[in-house]
Amino acid sequence: MARKKVVKKSSAKKASKVAKRAGGVKKKATKVKSRAKAPAAAAAAGAPAFPGSPMRISTGKGATPEQVGREVVAAFNGGQYEINTRLWSGRLECIEGGGLAWRGFKNVQAKNSFWNAANMVLGASAEGPYVGSTGFAIKFKMDVEDKATGRRTIMEEVGVYTVRDGQIVREEFMYGTVLPAEAAMPPELAKV
Repeated sequence: MARKKVVKKSSAKKASKVAKRAGGVKKKATKVKSRAKAPAAAAAAGAPAFPGSPMRISTGKGATPEQVGREVVAAFNGGQYEINTRLWSGRLECIEGGGLAWRGFKNVQAKNSFWNAANMVLGASAEGPYVGSTGFAIKFKMDVEDKATGRRTIMEEVGVYTVRDGQIVREEFMYGTVLPAEAAMPPELAKV
């Protein structure tokens, strides 16, 4: 008789486990159904339904990437090429297209001073900003003269900037065309 009781108990345990598993499956299926209904409910409410549960991105407090980008473009087009502590973070990182990087505002400022000592900007323009979630990009075009050789070139590059708490924390420059100034000018101006 003892054996029959044990068998009955183990059968009851198995039945209980099967019932629990079935209940768990039902719960999982319910969760999946409720997630599937969420985009449909959002669409019905007039909001766009995005698949994959997207997250909101924030750059923190302060000016937005668009506001910072507009200021940088306006300053550059106004002839102000120097970085400043209001728009650029003290923890700034600068990456140049040649594979070199500088960290810290003072180091980036020293790099810029070195370049400015060797070159004279004869004309420049900035297009943009092209705004993203975490920053912006600007397309630059510059007419530059090498002070040592007198050689003029037309440079094009794109600067990609990352903004946090209203300041630029990273800038990366990607080089485009670099032409002798004569090649980029209309023939009547190249003769001058």
